[in-house]
Amino acid sequence: MPIALERMAVDDVATSPERIAAEIHRQLGDIAAPIPVHEVALALDIDDIQQRPLNGLEGVLITEPERDFGIIYVNSKSSHQRRRYSVAHELGHFLSQWHKQTSGEGFRCTRQDMSLPSGDDVHIRQESEANRFAIELLAPARLLSRCLRRLPELEHVLALHTDLHISKAAAARRYVALHPQPLAVVFAKDNEFLYVDRGPAFPFVALNRGQHLPDLPRIGTDGTTSEMVEADPEDWLGLNRAADLAVQALRQEDGYSIILLHLPDQ
Repeated sequence: MPIALERMAVDDVATSPERIAAEIHRQLGDIAAPIPVHEVALALDIDDIQQRPLNGLEGVLITEPERDFGIIYVNSKSSHQRRRYSVAHELGHFLSQWHKQTSGEGFRCTRQDMSLPSGDDVHIRQESEANRFAIELLAPARLLSRCLRRLPELEHVLALHTDLHISKAAAARRYVALHPQPLAVVFAKDNEFLYVDRGPAFPFVALNRGQHLPDLPRIGTDGTTSEMVEADPEDWLGLNRAADLAVQALRQEDGYSIILLHLPDQ
């Protein structure tokens, strides 16, 4: 069902990704999950959203500096959750009128772009801001409040993935960022470290890409997650000063895994 949003009110507060998303949610009210991202985009002057097989890209935004129109293309070969995130990411570029095209053919965003950390380079900064907008739009804090009041565990991440229609990785990063307990989430492939996202109270994890991870909790053949078990902080570089560490692992396809780290007494 179409929704009505006031674009001028959004533009009036467009000084940061968070303020833009907050104004959209103010107008949406207490809307239930999942956030209707396609309808939101169309209500904010995106003219069309099309799915196409985009080789090497996840999303494309075609627009003008005035932002009086916009067309979004998303990769038809990607998952439903990834396509929703791509729409939100490109909408972030569209509503952030200070964003400038870094190619001659609109905003062209790869999967790597959608996982870039913040930085001083114009392209990296703009991609990071579009990511910040996307997660604020798709996973507002109010929709996580129930699970954030409970003890940390990956079952809550899986519930957010299902309820919010976002990827497991995006759900894990958002969960760690907002949870009041000191948490980090490690992403790995074939038990080798890829990268880590840390909550604001979690110390630095001194692992390098490709480094073999410490022994992880065993996952039974009939499930995808392990139990949350105690681990030796000395095994995780950078956590040697911690008194206690709890670890839980989630098995994914093709050797990928998500590992939740919790410092219960930090």
